[in-house]
Amino acid sequence: PIKRAVSHYKMVTSKDGTPEQLAVRGSEWRTSTLEEVFEKDVRDMKEDGLLPYWDAETKSFDREVFDAFANSREEDEAWERYVTTRVPLNTGSYAPLARGMYALQCRRWFRSFDRKKFLVMKLEDMSSSSSSGDDGGGGATGGGGKGEQWAVDRTMEHLGLPR
Repeated sequence: PIKRAVSHYKMVTSKDGTPEQLAVRGSEWRTSTLEEVFEKDVRDMKEDGLLPYWDAETKSFDREVFDAFANSREEDEAWERYVTTRVPLNTGSYAPLARGMYALQCRRWFRSFDRKKFLVMKLEDMSSSSSSGDDGGGGATGGGGKGEQWAVDRTMEHLGLPR
């Protein structure tokens, strides 16, 4: 989630892109540092009751509170409150950390549908382990993933379709 949040911040604050892309990204973060954006998201989550286990002053985590809160109705309600009050649909400049809370985002789906209906893959697994085999420095390039064909094959298998 942190890598994703940093990448999202860089994309939103980049001045590269078409006028349409820049407009959709929003401008709210362009005058803020990454740390300021993260701190605001943590404050927002805390205000909405989503992080009762986090002490912002001491920057400490209470494991007992977390264990009691995780997967609770209170957590679901706090997530719903956060999403409905903090997630505007007209800009990309929101929720850099909360966007990485994948379990909370998927929970409603998992409660409503059989988990066997879902296929979850990591982006890293979808990338090729080596684009050219040599990066010019003697080492392999890429992230060590299984590759695009693996992802297609896995998806087709999951859907019960012929390959």
